[in-house]
Amino acid sequence: MGSSRAYPVYRTDDLAEAYRRARLLCGRMRPLEPEMWLCARTESVAEARGMAALLPAGMFDPSDYWAAADTWYLGAELPRDDRELAAALPLTVDAYAAPGPVEQAFLRALRGGAATMLWRGAWPDVPGIPSSSADPTNQRVELDLNEAHPDGRHTVYVHFVTADDAGAAHLAAFVGGTVLGPVQVGR
Repeated sequence: MGSSRAYPVYRTDDLAEAYRRARLLCGRMRPLEPEMWLCARTESVAEARGMAALLPAGMFDPSDYWAAADTWYLGAELPRDDRELAAALPLTVDAYAAPGPVEQAFLRALRGGAATMLWRGAWPDVPGIPSSSADPTNQRVELDLNEAHPDGRHTVYVHFVTADDAGAAHLAAFVGGTVLGPVQVGR
């Protein structure tokens, strides 16, 4: 994935509401890929096992790269011994999966850990909005979960190829939000 320009458009402590609004935005996009990107930090053996069961082909990397730079696992190949797995924690899982049932299962498996869900698509053609173009590169909906923000832990972002204040405001209004800050370099 190349870098994009991301705008935070909705933030709340209500996980279900943040997810609902992210999916509303996804409904505005024309899907481009059959898979979405999922990323989560697992802090406990139970979290790692839950994510591995859900994402057996996901790559599990140590979050502290300087401590174990050459160690990574596929979800299906996590250490079977709980003590060995605990010694490898925290792990960050990175995976692609078909949208749909995996989304709710992913949210249940989190157990409060930090995570990101990202859907790629093409924004609708809306007059006066520059991002409505034939080139949908870097157009995305992102849901960041369990972040440390004083005004809510779950944030919905909209991504564009280049900065698009008008497009961000339009999409924020569509989900009852507002642009919450300046444009950022996205994932």
